[in-house]
Amino acid sequence: MSKIICFGEVLWDVFSTHKKIGGAPLNVAIRLKSLNNEVNIISKIGNDSKGENLVAFIDKKGVGTKGIQVDKHYKTGKVKVMLNDKGSASYDIKFPRAWDHIELTEAAIDMVKSSNAFVYGSLVARNDDSRETLIELLKLASYKIFDVNLRPPYYTVELLIELMNKADFIKFNDDELFEISKY
Repeated sequence: MSKIICFGEVLWDVFSTHKKIGGAPLNVAIRLKSLNNEVNIISKIGNDSKGENLVAFIDKKGVGTKGIQVDKHYKTGKVKVMLNDKGSASYDIKFPRAWDHIELTEAAIDMVKSSNAFVYGSLVARNDDSRETLIELLKLASYKIFDVNLRPPYYTVELLIELMNKADFIKFNDDELFEISKY
């Protein structure tokens, strides 16, 4: 069993007909847990019922929540998801949200130092606070997995190159690979 830390956004995806819990790092964490790994997530929620419901859901899935911080000023993450006639999604990612302000804590440092792998994405780096925390945690990680998640306008070529250069392994989907290969 590997000990894996996922870092990044936890949020509510709000569709026209329903809402569901999401965020790429959380989706990865839940999948890795289903494969019998020990998984914790480092993120931040608002001091609100949406955040409380997120933590309850994550606990129920068996993913560790000791890395989830609570923000007194910003709300829990929310993304409005619009689907076109072909089922392709576009996103209205609310900003700023609690996960834009993940802090470098002793708990986060200890979790990353004792892990076998550290999974991170690009969306969480859209704001300085979480980006700086990510960069510091990457210095401590033994094996770094970059799960690219391109959501315009929340990335730059320079940021992507920096995050790719820090990774031991990079995961792309076809669209992301095509987009990044332009540079």
